[in-house]
Amino acid sequence: MARSDLGQRICVVGTSGAGKTYVARAIAGRLGLRYIETDALIWRADWEQVPRDEQYLAFDAATRDGGWTFDGNLGPSPEDQLVLSRCDTLVWLDLPRWQVMVSVTRRTLWRVLTRERLWHSNVEPWRRVFSGDSMIAYAWRTYGRQKHRYAALFAASDGSRTQLRLASRGTVNRWLASL
Repeated sequence: MARSDLGQRICVVGTSGAGKTYVARAIAGRLGLRYIETDALIWRADWEQVPRDEQYLAFDAATRDGGWTFDGNLGPSPEDQLVLSRCDTLVWLDLPRWQVMVSVTRRTLWRVLTRERLWHSNVEPWRRVFSGDSMIAYAWRTYGRQKHRYAALFAASDGSRTQLRLASRGTVNRWLASL
């Protein structure tokens, strides 16, 4: 897919650990678009979740104008559907489970070891790394459901947006290098 085939409102979707943030940031940088970090819209400091009605307002304000890239697990929620309705390009990172699990495990351990500050200065705590609430467990648990959701979304397309499915880390890297 050529650079000219991409729109100006690009959603990058995929299961947790697929590399959505990395890819959305890279696209934004290469195309001169604004990057919207979904987690910054749904989490406050100290891992307090933003109330649903406020999330909708934040998603609306963030995607209303201009060109942007957006990373997220878009689902049936009203705020996700709003973003999906506004995007003109959908990039699905449909990586094999093993690549996702290696990535999310490496990322999670790195963040915990380095105490990396995330949105609103949140830090991933050690106690959560190996719990049922960890990103590692979440990625494993939701992998199949997310894959099914995005396959259905792509199959139901009416052709009004550009869709791109990238099925390996190598394919993702080659595609980004071509932009």
